Amino acid sequence: MPNNYLIVLFKNKKKRKIIKRYATEKNAKQKFNELIKENAKIYFDKKIENATDVDYELAILTNKSKIQSSLFLTDELGRNVPVNLDNPEFVFLDIKKYKIEELLFDWQKQKKISFDELLKTYLNDKELKSIYTLNNKLCIQIDTSVSIFSLKDSDESDRFLDILQNYFMENNRNDGLFVSDISIAQRKWLYSLLEEKGFDKKRLYRLKTTFSKR
Repeated sequence: MPNNYLIVLFKNKKKRKIIKRYATEKNAKQKFNELIKENAKIYFDKKIENATDVDYELAILTNKSKIQSSLFLTDELGRNVPVNLDNPEFVFLDIKKYKIEELLFDWQKQKKISFDELLKTYLNDKELKSIYTLNNKLCIQIDTSVSIFSLKDSDESDRFLDILQNYFMENNRNDGLFVSDISIAQRKWLYSLLEEKGFDKKRLYRLKTTFSKR
């Protein structure tokens, strides 16, 4: 049976990859709706890739219809932008905004981790903790113990801090003290503390991990 329905991921209005192929519209729509529902659980989504803003959509395409539905997306300025496809054999049945999860670099484990992994590993207990940013880094401090996580730049670390603070509020958690802009004195103390713990000074002072546009 031919696969006449495709679920496709788009990045900046260009096809990124085919997620799944289906023979029937019913099965394609069912899977599409499941993916969109599951996607709502992502808290921290990717906004930058290779120093360039990115935007993702998930779509259902078919070659069983010759009539293109009037589909529009809302851009960052609130304007309705018509959706078109270069391949004339396929038309859109539906398209929605889609989130790709952004990861943090865990200095302790030397690997990238997700929002959920951060919660389970470093924020699971109810002990009072200070959570703040340092350049492009997120810091979680309990007494004099500090865990560090890198993001792409300072804007991203601030965005993550806001999202994490909202998560705590929505879940009625009062074990986190969030600070968006630590004082110069605190910053100097933190640099000194982290250097004593063996963290690399150059990495601590680094402002971003993104590369130039390419």
